[in-house]
Amino acid sequence: MSADAIAKSVEALNSHDAKAFAGAYAADAVVHDPSYPQPLKGRDAIEQDVVDLLRAFPDVSLTVGPVLQDGETFAAEYTLRGTHQGPLALPGGEIPATGKSFINNAAVFSKFNTDGEVTEESRYYDVAGLMAQLGVTPTT
Repeated sequence: MSADAIAKSVEALNSHDAKAFAGAYAADAVVHDPSYPQPLKGRDAIEQDVVDLLRAFPDVSLTVGPVLQDGETFAAEYTLRGTHQGPLALPGGEIPATGKSFINNAAVFSKFNTDGEVTEESRYYDVAGLMAQLGVTPTT
């Protein structure tokens, strides 16, 4: 894995190419995401997650901060921004567009295989804070 592979993933998301983004993952990759009660399993599920993200936030953009490496494991800080312009698909149902913008700071830990594909990933972000920014839940 190299900085080039991370840059390609960021470029794929920022160019709204769900297939290219999912192509950075192994066919049997497992992704732990706080928005889902069960891990996403496989490249198709990861691609669908991005398709759903782009449907809800067609102007979404990703900025990556510091990236750290320890063997085959990478950790990175990132910021995701967008405007809620379409239905947001969640396991509990869809949230209609609110027209509100969000900024979500997050972190990700990814393990890569020798082919440079993500095999396992854990994403960490503030789901409640995101929903509050969208006006879906009250702020505390």
